[in-house]
Amino acid sequence: MLDSYLGPGYPNLMRGPLRDGGANVTVIRDDDQGRLLQAAGRQLGCALRGALAARERVNLAVPGGRAVARIFQAMVQEEVDWKRVHLFAVDERLVPPEHPDSNFKLVQEHLVGPLARAGKMPAENAHPFLLDPASPDRGAGRYERELEERGSRFDVILLSAGEDGHVGALFPHHHSVEDPHHGFIVMDDSPKPPPARLSSSRSLLQSARAAVLLFVGEAKREAYRMFNDERYPVTACPAKLALAIADTTVCTDLSPRGDERE
Repeated sequence: MLDSYLGPGYPNLMRGPLRDGGANVTVIRDDDQGRLLQAAGRQLGCALRGALAARERVNLAVPGGRAVARIFQAMVQEEVDWKRVHLFAVDERLVPPEHPDSNFKLVQEHLVGPLARAGKMPAENAHPFLLDPASPDRGAGRYERELEERGSRFDVILLSAGEDGHVGALFPHHHSVEDPHHGFIVMDDSPKPPPARLSSSRSLLQSARAAVLLFVGEAKREAYRMFNDERYPVTACPAKLALAIADTTVCTDLSPRGDERE
């Protein structure tokens, strides 16, 4: 499935093209997680530079998570015209942005804050989801309108697969991954706590022009196996939605099929 390629300075790196459903997927594999996450940050920087070469401004969507925080730290070092980049959430807990459980709080601490302090990104380029408890949609419609003002789609997305293959708050065999809405959806029955969440819809994520998808850590082995198994549809492994995006890079420290390392 993969052709080996030893990248400069990355002795354990493997890259190779994988074609599925018209997508051109590059896989970067490195046993060293720190080096792998640095590579993911550079890949996002490359994708942003490519998007900025074609458009005046671009929309970047990111999730939360410990591994993602390390990628943000790498992205801060990238030579990108951040003044033309607008940042949105792939998914969010239904909490205020300053809440300890907020994904945006992590984004603010590790990406937006450092860029803003360095004068590279205006604070208003960051678009956190603002919870509206009094609204039936909790503020999802307002967040959609904010994205609509900037083109109704993401240019570059970062996704991190969960142990069950979920991305964002789109879960296997759950109404979230089957929802046809193009925009943001809310739920009170997320299979993963906390139950109240907002997520980019499957349609919105698949409209992205480029994606970086993570399978990092031993706990993601089964998810990566399903991702590589054509018998599993997107509804069983939502991470496979990335295969509909024209330019996708998978970053992993796992073996190609998700089985035990040789």
